[in-house]
Amino acid sequence: MFPDYTVKKKDLVQSVTTAFLPRKVLIPLKQESDVLCSPLVKKGDKVQEGQVIAEDAGGSESAKIHASIPGYVLGITNCAEPDGRNGCAVEIQLSGQFTHIGKSLRSFDWQSWGSSSIANRISALGVVNTFSMRNGRSLSADIKSYLDNNGTRVFARLFDEDPSCQTDSVIASSNFEKVQKGVEIIKKVLNPQEIVFAVSKGTALQGKIEAFKAELADSDTEITVVPFDTRQYPIGTKESVAARYRKATKLQAHEREIARMSLFIDATTLASLSDALIYNIPVERVCVHVFGDCLKSSAVLKVCVGASFASLAEQLGLEKKRIGKIIVNGHLNGFSVPSLDTPITKWVKSVSFMSKTDFADYSSGFCMGCGKCSAMCPAKIYPNVLYGYLIKSVKIPQDFIKASLLCIECGVCNSACPTKLPLAEIVKILKDRQNA
Repeated sequence: MFPDYTVKKKDLVQSVTTAFLPRKVLIPLKQESDVLCSPLVKKGDKVQEGQVIAEDAGGSESAKIHASIPGYVLGITNCAEPDGRNGCAVEIQLSGQFTHIGKSLRSFDWQSWGSSSIANRISALGVVNTFSMRNGRSLSADIKSYLDNNGTRVFARLFDEDPSCQTDSVIASSNFEKVQKGVEIIKKVLNPQEIVFAVSKGTALQGKIEAFKAELADSDTEITVVPFDTRQYPIGTKESVAARYRKATKLQAHEREIARMSLFIDATTLASLSDALIYNIPVERVCVHVFGDCLKSSAVLKVCVGASFASLAEQLGLEKKRIGKIIVNGHLNGFSVPSLDTPITKWVKSVSFMSKTDFADYSSGFCMGCGKCSAMCPAKIYPNVLYGYLIKSVKIPQDFIKASLLCIECGVCNSACPTKLPLAEIVKILKDRQNA
């Protein structure tokens, strides 16, 4: 059984709190998986809040990157990214007046735009789909891949993929109006055959969704609510959501086919989409659940992209001497980062500051052949065997390799492994090779 990494009662959060404004930000040029943007500014340039400072020269569907504060560019520098890798970032020193923060908001008539225009605007405003806590992806690119598909389903997950994170749950419960507006925008663009709300069992959200469903009574789009027991894991991945939907509706299609043909989106992205399209505000701030026993309090903070982990922790009373690990995007399937100087990106949804008493000081070792990873795997595959194939060139039957396609990317194998091998990452590599 893997450890219980769910949130402790003292860390429960009810609403979103605005974070302190940073005096300096470090905005990574990589804000979505496999897309490295090129800077449009240089050292000494003066920038305004919301100004485009980087974009992908080779892809119009990628999300543009904006300055989250006004000020002067100190330079293009190296930085540690939240996934543990090294990258480049635009460093900005705060100076001047804000364009959006603290200002009265004016709504725009997005409903008069066509589907392609809205999709392009989503890219220009830098909206990233954070459904998967392992990476981010341009929401515009996701949407455009389904524009010509009349049978598209949209799954809106209103709870968190990882039980240690609360961001989606808090946003869904405290800002459902924004979530609803985000769904309306997606409906306008894609005109899907069905919108499926994935919600936690017993939540008050079911009543709000029923009211929303009544408003769309004359629509061609069907609204379905599927309750989930969020005490289980894995429960929030694409395949897990599709499997629960299939069971609830008694649909004949396989969950992998449902997952492949559907757009999956979370409460965080829907609320971000709502702010961007309705108020024409680029994604320059994101909501992050900050917690851990090294902090005096916990919160879901609305923070500027590029703010350091240190600035978030200090706001909540960090005790630096106790830090054992800094974990990004969940204890079960997230990333461990070594530095408090790591900046927030658009796909960061949680940062936990854990003491050495809560986490043993594991280092990656060798495969013991204990079989715990395969025993715990929900997809019933053999991560240890695939690890031996990829890392040690052990010959195995092709059926084992093809079985990597069944992986739901839950990360349970990593948690179960006593020597902390990167099994989930190994299986993901083989899975991507099969899909190539």
